[in-house]
Amino acid sequence: MKINYGSIEGNTYRKYVNWNKAVLWMDREISIHQTIGENIIRLGIKDVEFIDNTKKKKWSASLDKVKESWKLKKVGQEPQFYVPIEIFKEEPL
Repeated sequence: MKINYGSIEGNTYRKYVNWNKAVLWMDREISIHQTIGENIIRLGIKDVEFIDNTKKKKWSASLDKVKESWKLKKVGQEPQFYVPIEIFKEEPL
């Protein structure tokens, strides 16, 4: 199984997802792999975006806002930072 690590484009960490499948709906959270989270801090990334091309929408927040609310958990195979989806601003593509 291939893990979707996302990519860095300029000052933005961008991850293309199927929003309905990527969100942990019971907790209303979306995840960022632990290593990626640590790297985007080190690289000085400013913004985080999740993009769903099927829905033609994106969810964005500043990295500072993401870091304030994320929690490191191991729900699946590897530790990830889980972030409440409520902090993201939803926009059309």
